[in-house]
Amino acid sequence: MKTKILLCTAALSLMVTGAAFANEEHPGNHAGKKTGLENALERGEKNETAREAIRRAIERKQGKHNETNWTIEQRVAVDLKELEITYGNTDSKDKVTQAIALPLAGTHGSTITWKSSAPSIISDDGQTVIRPSAGQGDAVVTLIATVSYGDVSKTKTFTLTVLQQNSEAQRVASDKAALAITFSGTDTATSVTKPLVLPLSGTNASTITWVSSNTSIISNDGKTLNRPTTAQGDSVVTITATITYGSVSDTKTFSLTVKSLLTDAQEVAADKALLTITFSGTDTANSVTQPLTLPLSGPNGSTITWVSSNTSVISNDGKTVQRPSAGSGDASVVLTAILTNGSSSEFKTFTLTVKQQLTDIQRVAVDKEALAIVYGGTDTASNVTQAMTLPLTGVNGSSISWVSNNPSIISSDGRTVSRPIAGQSDVTVVLNAIISAGGYSDTKSFILTVKQQLTDAQRVAADKSALAITFGTSDSVSSVMSNIGLPAIGPNGSNVVWISSNTAVISNTGVVTRPAVAGGDASVIMTAVITSGGYAETKAFVLTVKQLP
Repeated sequence: MKTKILLCTAALSLMVTGAAFANEEHPGNHAGKKTGLENALERGEKNETAREAIRRAIERKQGKHNETNWTIEQRVAVDLKELEITYGNTDSKDKVTQAIALPLAGTHGSTITWKSSAPSIISDDGQTVIRPSAGQGDAVVTLIATVSYGDVSKTKTFTLTVLQQNSEAQRVASDKAALAITFSGTDTATSVTKPLVLPLSGTNASTITWVSSNTSIISNDGKTLNRPTTAQGDSVVTITATITYGSVSDTKTFSLTVKSLLTDAQEVAADKALLTITFSGTDTANSVTQPLTLPLSGPNGSTITWVSSNTSVISNDGKTVQRPSAGSGDASVVLTAILTNGSSSEFKTFTLTVKQQLTDIQRVAVDKEALAIVYGGTDTASNVTQAMTLPLTGVNGSSISWVSNNPSIISSDGRTVSRPIAGQSDVTVVLNAIISAGGYSDTKSFILTVKQQLTDAQRVAADKSALAITFGTSDSVSSVMSNIGLPAIGPNGSNVVWISSNTAVISNTGVVTRPAVAGGDASVIMTAVITSGGYAETKAFVLTVKQLP
């Protein structure tokens, strides 16, 4: 099987990786040597958007060097140690089946070149992988990376095993073993009540056809399901899948039990058994303080009406709850559900305790205990980086006001957070909440740490770590069938430019064009160029786009 990644743009863009950490001139640049960023630009990056990102990174990096005191040997040694290959899908060094991403620059400014011991199997740039034919055996290939900075170079060897192509029989056998039916809702093979999802192709590109032993119950495509009547009872149906690749075929059968329709009485009984009340917040049947959610129909089609034994406390629909006044005691209320289906009906009762209202002192105390700040994103009290939400009302109705001891860092409403600039250190801020009800009030203090701003290098590193592609429903890195989402900005503010190694399959903006039927799946390397200030890094994602069925 031949997996070929078109365009050199992704590989060239990898030279951006970490190049901004390097000096503006490598030692020895007097001889004409250039930085990784300059090399990437000079080599003729075909994507103009990426070229512009590289240009901006070069311009911004003027005079911004965190590691200017490092020796050439230290840079090479660290980049050599960190050097890794990015594999696609579930591939690894012992199981290569498709293109690989080879970094062309180290994070500390070194330049990396690659040499394959068998370029007819794995090309020097890793973007072409040609698997041996079935029966030829796996191929062992050595990739030698040369990491260079100035006049210092060191090498690192990677030994990879390229798996031979699967034979037609192996493809069919593998897809047969993995083949499964997708059931709807809570259905299982022994209890089918809804249509099925039947795969039409296997992960190894086999085609799958389906035949039902009783199309009046389950259609051949599984999309139509007619449950037997109550008198007919449950029906066992065999669904047979034929898995085909080339001249090889095999079958796999699934025995399914389609449940008969329920009688009216059975539907009512089943819905009665499942019926529950949904309480608000932390309420329970023994402690009701807020409105209730009362279902009006059961999962089996029964209609449900509700009757309250005391509508002045709980309305029939449960949407209004009037708690007894403080000192008058809790109230017990019985809610009766009447379930009806056809000519059958049943009753189900729920006994609830509605708690009396709190005194002002109790309200303040309880609301103080429950009071919490809602932080933005992944922030916590010890790691504040963005605006927060400060509740203005307690869960029991007390009013809450807030005061910041340092409004220049955190405003009293929490909506403005001004982080110290990088190098100024973090700042501790105390937010005081004043909780009031009637003539009583109390305070609660929150000690927060506002983190200083990230340096450009930290911002790029953090955004690189967090960067991810958004896939469509049921899609994944190993099975792309719909357009993908490519973030343009990292969560910490870095700019992200994307480059596809094969724009005919995935565009630079994430538009997916699946290969034609029998064209085979396509491997595409999506490379993200992440920049901030004078720093730039790249991150590669190897995706498999599935052929059309």
